Amino acid sequence: MNAPNLDLLFNPKSVAVIGASASPGKIGTITLLCTMAGGFKGKIYPINPNESEILGLKAYSSVKDVPDRIGLAIICVPADTVLLAIRECNEVGVKFGVVISAGFGELGEEGRKKQKEVIEEARKGEIRLVGPNCMGIGSAAPKLYATMNFTIPKAGDVSMIAQSATIVTLTTLMASSQGIGFNKYVSSGNEADLHMEDFLEYYADDPETKVVAAYIEGVREGRRFIDASREVTKNKPFVVLKGGKTAAGAAAASSHTGALSGADMIFDAVCVQTGIMRVSDHLEMIDLVKAFLLLPRPVGRKVGIVSGQGGMGVLMADACVKYGLEIPKLTEGSINELNTFLPYFWSHRNPIDVTAGFMGDLSALTKSLEVLLRQEDIHSVVCLPQVWSPLFSTISAQISDEMQDLFKSISVEMMEWMEETIINDFIKLKNKYGKPVIAIGTFTQSGSKSNRLLEENGIPVYETPDQVARVMSKMVEYAEYLRGKDI
Repeated sequence: MNAPNLDLLFNPKSVAVIGASASPGKIGTITLLCTMAGGFKGKIYPINPNESEILGLKAYSSVKDVPDRIGLAIICVPADTVLLAIRECNEVGVKFGVVISAGFGELGEEGRKKQKEVIEEARKGEIRLVGPNCMGIGSAAPKLYATMNFTIPKAGDVSMIAQSATIVTLTTLMASSQGIGFNKYVSSGNEADLHMEDFLEYYADDPETKVVAAYIEGVREGRRFIDASREVTKNKPFVVLKGGKTAAGAAAASSHTGALSGADMIFDAVCVQTGIMRVSDHLEMIDLVKAFLLLPRPVGRKVGIVSGQGGMGVLMADACVKYGLEIPKLTEGSINELNTFLPYFWSHRNPIDVTAGFMGDLSALTKSLEVLLRQEDIHSVVCLPQVWSPLFSTISAQISDEMQDLFKSISVEMMEWMEETIINDFIKLKNKYGKPVIAIGTFTQSGSKSNRLLEENGIPVYETPDQVARVMSKMVEYAEYLRGKDI
């Protein structure tokens, strides 16, 4: 078939929810409510032959009764009636459908037969299908969030394709809580019609997509997948989480979406050949996507580390070596400059441990960071600013009532002032030198004004040295892949 124009899928002017309902707990109810709650800019038509009004919207017995042209059909009816729904969509010229209904190829031979009949019916017209057995789709521009589970993430620059409803939900919503926004996402389900490759080809050319992410259980078109991945990675990072690595996982994938998982070693080789950045779980995916969104591309593997916390600096150095990064020596010029403002007992090596002495001179941490940024053979810098304020809510709970006011007025206010001063200086240096700067914070998930300020200004914050080293290593791998393609 001709390549589909997925602009029509992601930017419809109207949506019909076939199987819409007002009964609590039904998929048609949740899908309609989610489409409404997301703020869809177009018209929404609930389709149910037994209702005249659903959730305040006029309902129609069939798509054939809708007075306007339907851009997208979201199908939530039982599997046995999906065929009729597709037939009626063809009769009124619907171009795209999302079949949320399950009970098809994932169930075995009988289900595959039923799935084939649905696709044959779709082929009689011009309708292209997402699914079946999927969660739905999302698109930021029209505020289209037609899903069965309220997946309404923050709007942004990442687009995702996932062969799992749960993974796309967890990833988009957890990433949103860290300020990472999504432009488009699709839960592809069984991929009876539209495949992973269709969406990758679209994302590769989509100007609204800056980073592409995918959860894959099986590849149906090997050569096309490789070609599509190469198209993506020419200009955009492509982060992939692959399920079905083991025999047990492959069996689970087959019963989940009917996917056939290939040999894991082969998929690893494909990743190397195409520039795919493979991750081990959805949390690592979020970490890496955040880095690609916020950081400039590193030009090499050499990392400078500056910290007022000696132990964390040591752990950061260990993590860098573990993930194939390098810790270069400080030049004589760097050491001489550091000697002019650090106490005589500073570490005299990379990582720079400015020691607790910087508490009396906040500029020591900032000046040390600038020394590393100026050293030519240091390509990225990890800083460990004293972002301790999120800890104070935990500490405060252990302090007696009569000491609360004194504690807050001295410790909390002092720490907040210190953090703001250091972070503003870090941001200025990051902007001045243009090298990747990454921070290790504390309690980043608990929320922190300081951490938010860093990330809003292009300095991603992670909780552990391992997280930092992993994302830096992957970013370097992608940069090396692109340089290799340029040769």
